[in-house]
Amino acid sequence: MTNAIRQAAERSSKLVEQYLPDAFLFAIILTGVAFVLALVSVAPGEGTGVVGHAGNLLLDGWYGGFWNLLSFGMQMTLILMTGYALAQTKPVDRLLTRLARVPNTERGAAAMVPVVAAAASFVHWGLGLVVGALFARKIATEMRGIDFPIVVAGAYSGFVVWHGGLAGSIPLLLNTGDNFLIEAGILDATFGTGGTIFTVANLVLVVAVGFLFLPALFALMYPTDETKKTPIDPAEFEAATDGGEQASGGWASTAVPDDASLATRIEHSLGIGVAIGVVGLLAVALYFWEGIQSGTMPWNNLNLNIVNFGFLFLGLLFHGTPKAYIEAIVEAVENVWGIILQFPFYAGIMGIMAYAPEGSVSLATQIAQGMVAVAPDGTLPAFAFFTAGLVNFFVPSGGGEWAVIGETLVTAAKASGESIPRVAVAASWGDAWTNMIQPFWAIPLLSISGLSVRDIMGYCVMVLLGAGVLVAVGISVLPM
Repeated sequence: MTNAIRQAAERSSKLVEQYLPDAFLFAIILTGVAFVLALVSVAPGEGTGVVGHAGNLLLDGWYGGFWNLLSFGMQMTLILMTGYALAQTKPVDRLLTRLARVPNTERGAAAMVPVVAAAASFVHWGLGLVVGALFARKIATEMRGIDFPIVVAGAYSGFVVWHGGLAGSIPLLLNTGDNFLIEAGILDATFGTGGTIFTVANLVLVVAVGFLFLPALFALMYPTDETKKTPIDPAEFEAATDGGEQASGGWASTAVPDDASLATRIEHSLGIGVAIGVVGLLAVALYFWEGIQSGTMPWNNLNLNIVNFGFLFLGLLFHGTPKAYIEAIVEAVENVWGIILQFPFYAGIMGIMAYAPEGSVSLATQIAQGMVAVAPDGTLPAFAFFTAGLVNFFVPSGGGEWAVIGETLVTAAKASGESIPRVAVAASWGDAWTNMIQPFWAIPLLSISGLSVRDIMGYCVMVLLGAGVLVAVGISVLPM
């Protein structure tokens, strides 16, 4: 079994290395594919010729959507930077070090990384991306000689459970009183997370995929031949994360020269840094307390803004001085170029997919309608899973994808008598599933690890195949 899985992983890796382009080029190619498909399948506006239709699609669809992820892109930039800076502090570094020392073999370490990443992703997807990447680096530091690409692939693979977790976009949208489906009259009421996230089907899938399948798969895929390993020199990490005064991971020294200026003394003031950190964390506590008072539990009140806010002020508190935190953030900036460059292109792709002149149907909706139309009786959840997986290639955003396929899937569920929450959970898993071969969400993780998408995607293809079978079957037969 081990040899067969390893051989399949090697073949997959070789194919990916040979044919998969760089993540940025992948986004450009995907843009061209989406444009051609939309040009052919989306009906032009009334009185519009082919040239005019192409021009409108280019301007209203592509350019019109190109900047729609600016806010989200900034949130992702901040979660990467604040998470990276937080990881350079002594408490977090010590925790990751202790976890990294638990496995006593390279195979065991490769199996452990996706479990840690999955646990963090279940709490919050942004947390999972950062924690997974940093834990992979820590494993490589503690266990020198380990095959680094498979460890990073494991860190990214844990992300496959995120949409079944506490911050799943689709379940949380269904639990929002003014969601677009209610406003459109498609739904009459909300569906609480007790009927989506906290159902037997979803929780069993989280455990089966994230905590059983992934560690077993990566243990089986781990290379035994030393010549097939690609270790990394931990000195590369140390050089990138020396942290200035924060190199040791503890509070920066408050000692300054006697003749230091007032500004220098403020920058190195432990009191000021700790005070700012405490005030920020107090605001986080009040945020969750107000939510509890209004009936919203903390796990239903997580979003990128509060995670970023908490990371930032916890980092300030743990670094101790403003100067130490500034230097940690400066180092983190080097890891965000991929987000800044590529996210606008994916926003443009989403604009193309959602483009629909008056009286026509968008490409994303046509895909969803086509998939639902061919679904045999009783198979709608499985087809919702595969539909969301397909659309996710072009719209790699859970909330954005649900906005273009949600109405179709919910309408089909109502017409067939299928459980709407089951179909929604299936779509959630489908959205997360094809992330395994869609580089969009790997950008932050690859930035931290220093690898390219070709280094990890071969292993992720194996995750895609195995998880696809597990989820498609599970979401169809497990009790909700």
